[in-house]
Amino acid sequence: MNRKTLGALIALNVVLLAGLAAVVLSPKQAQAQGFGRANYLMIAGDITGREQQAAIYVIETNSGRMISLIFNGSNNTWEVIGSREVGRDLQSVR
Repeated sequence: MNRKTLGALIALNVVLLAGLAAVVLSPKQAQAQGFGRANYLMIAGDITGREQQAAIYVIETNSGRMISLIFNGSNNTWEVIGSREVGRDLQSVR
């Protein structure tokens, strides 16, 4: 391998490394809630009757539908423990 080829390979590696650094280190725009026009709200909270566990409540804000989830550590899955139409509850209070 001659000096000219070695210099070209080093230059190519520097350019590729700079391109990789630009892609990896550049800030990315958040892509949360990419489900059309739906907006979600997640709240962590306690569960009545389960002192050792907490739940995550996910509310779809457009329709007012809420589901409650817990994490089952024995098989590493999320379990839905309930759902509710929060929008109806709020309308009945007014």
